[in-house]
Amino acid sequence: MLYLIIILIVCYITALIAEKYPLNVVGGLGKRLPNPIGFVIPAILFTTFSGLRNNLGDTYYNLHSYNLLVDNIPRPKIGDKEVLNSYLIYILREITDKPQLLIFVGAAISCVPVIYIIYKYAASYELGIFLFVATSYYTFSFNGMRQYMAAGVLVLGTRFLFSQERHAWLKYALVVFVAMGFHSSAIIMLPIFFITRRKAWSFTAISVIFAAVAVTLLFDAFLPQFLNVVAKSDFSIYNDSGWFVKGEEAGSSFIRVLVVAIPLVIAYFSRERMKILGKTGDILVNLAVLNFSFYVISLYNWIFARFAIYTGVFYIILLTWLVMNSFKNKDKRKAYLACMVLYALYFWAVRYSIVGYSSNFF
Repeated sequence: MLYLIIILIVCYITALIAEKYPLNVVGGLGKRLPNPIGFVIPAILFTTFSGLRNNLGDTYYNLHSYNLLVDNIPRPKIGDKEVLNSYLIYILREITDKPQLLIFVGAAISCVPVIYIIYKYAASYELGIFLFVATSYYTFSFNGMRQYMAAGVLVLGTRFLFSQERHAWLKYALVVFVAMGFHSSAIIMLPIFFITRRKAWSFTAISVIFAAVAVTLLFDAFLPQFLNVVAKSDFSIYNDSGWFVKGEEAGSSFIRVLVVAIPLVIAYFSRERMKILGKTGDILVNLAVLNFSFYVISLYNWIFARFAIYTGVFYIILLTWLVMNSFKNKDKRKAYLACMVLYALYFWAVRYSIVGYSSNFF
C-alpha cells in the first residue's frame, strides 16, 4: 500500500505540473492537452507497479498456468477463441519461460491506453489520475487480466465511440472485435455504442436504470435465460461449477452503488451546462447510466460488476468534467476537495484489492 501511495503522489504532482505547462493542442473535450511528461511518468510507474506483482486476484493463476506450458507449444489458429491472448502467450513463451513478462505486458495493455484517454479527455488531468486509483479501477485490474486488457484495447476506440460520423460504428466495431481477441465479453460494447447515442435522460436511459433494478429484484426469474448466455461466454466456468446458483458469492457493496451514482446525480442537475458538450455529453451520461446499472445488478452477485470494467474510464472522465464545470467558481475548490476526500474514503473501504501486494523485485 505504501508503494502505491508514493506512486500516486508522484503521478498526481507530475500531472498537476503538466497542467501548468500545456501544449497548444486541444484535447477531446476542448481543453488544451497537458504536457506529455504528465502522461509518460504515470504510464511508466503504474505499469511497472502492476506488472511486477506476483500475487492478488488471478495473478497467481496466470503465473502458474504459464509455468505449466511445455516448450514448443503449438501456434494458435486464426479463428480460435481469444486468439490474441493465445498469440500473446505463444510469443512470450518463445522469448522466455519466465512468467513475469506476461504479467508486465498485460499491465501495459491494461494501464497505458486508459491513462492516455484520461490524459486526452479529463477536464482536470491530475484529478483524473487520482480517480484512476481512488475509484479502484487500477487496483481491480490486478484481477481479471484478460478482461482489463480487452478494456485497454476498447478505450483506444473512444474517438469512434464519441464520433458522429456515419461510419463511426463500423470503425468502433473493428476495435471491439480486436478487444474480443483478449476477452469475448467485449462484444457488449457493440450494442452499447448504439444505446449511448440517445439523448441523455431520455426514455431509453431511464428505462435502462429501471430494467437494471427489475433484473436485480427478480433475478431468480431471469436466471435460466442468463445461464444459457453465460454458458457460451468466458464466464462459462462459473456456470459449470454452479457458482451462480449455490448462493456462495455475495453481491457488490451497496456503498459502491451509491458512489457510482454520484456523478449521475450531479449530471442531472447540471443538464443545462452539459449541453456545451453536445452529443459527447449525452454519450458520457448514458455510459454513466450503464455503469451505474451494472453495479445495481451486481448487488445480486459481484460478477456483474465486471461489465463495468468497460465503462469505468468514462465515469472518471465525466466526473472530472462535472467537478470542474458544474459549480460556481467560489464552490469549485470545495467540490474538488470533496471529491478527493470522498473517493479516498471509498478507496480505503475497498483496499482489499491492494492489501497483501508483493513482488519479487522490491
